[in-house]
Amino acid sequence: MTIMTNKLEKWENLRAKGKWNYILLYGVLGWGVSTGILFSLIFPLWTAATGSSAPFLPVFALSIVLFPLGGVAWGYSMWIYQEKVYWEMKASER
Repeated sequence: MTIMTNKLEKWENLRAKGKWNYILLYGVLGWGVSTGILFSLIFPLWTAATGSSAPFLPVFALSIVLFPLGGVAWGYSMWIYQEKVYWEMKASER
């Protein structure tokens, strides 16, 4: 099995589950929630280092809402990109 065939099969399995499943899993949960948690942990440290302060809970609440919303956009754009790559690979396979 070639690398290209392996990538095609992996994407075919992901796309069989549907676009919104991909967006939720990879965009909202994979990118949005993880980035929101990381940001809410780093931001208070960064603000403390600059001499100001930021309370953890408001930063966390805002981050855990806004970053997953951004994750929808990220997941959707990655779906479009992966579809483009998939169809290009399918065309070159012939």
